[in-house]
Amino acid sequence: MSFLRKVTARPWEHAGEMDGLHGGYSAGQAAGRTGLYVFLAVISSFFILFSISYQTRASFPDWEAVVEPGILWFNTGMLVLASAALQMASAAARRSAAAPMRGYLAASVVLTLVFIAGQSLAWRQMVDAGLYAYNNPANAFFYVFTGVHALHLLGGLWFLVAALRRAVTAPHDQALPLRVGLCAIYWHFLLLVWAGLFYLLLNS
Repeated sequence: MSFLRKVTARPWEHAGEMDGLHGGYSAGQAAGRTGLYVFLAVISSFFILFSISYQTRASFPDWEAVVEPGILWFNTGMLVLASAALQMASAAARRSAAAPMRGYLAASVVLTLVFIAGQSLAWRQMVDAGLYAYNNPANAFFYVFTGVHALHLLGGLWFLVAALRRAVTAPHDQALPLRVGLCAIYWHFLLLVWAGLFYLLLNS
């Protein structure tokens, strides 16, 4: 009977026990982090190529520097605060502090939405000033940079809202610290990307 139990054993049923033996760091957690880092590497390559194209195109004589809308500074501040809120949410999740974690997650969602709304307002101001994409290659790059970056944030919001929902319905879920931590890493990364793009736009 002992031999039969060993042969028919299903090890995945004891994944939780194995996680405990390895300090709670499961294969699923490792895969989640690795998947995110691979995705960030791909995005980095994408934005680096965009930046190289931008700098190369800026050397042509038909290039006219864009006067960036002043609201971009406000938007940048909102993204900094959203990233900071997620960092505090991640710290609260590791401490199993459910209420602060929910508060910081909700704040990050709101601040990110304000940032995206601010970016759309910057587009509106550009259009109202007659700065269309087809008028000047610098304008086109502005719309591409801000638009693609905002799309990446919108994609991240799907996971951030899912983490917030989970924090409300199951605040003691053992997977929450990982989920919130991965969201924080993603937001920090997109903040750095935006800082680099904003620097390029200001110094073109």
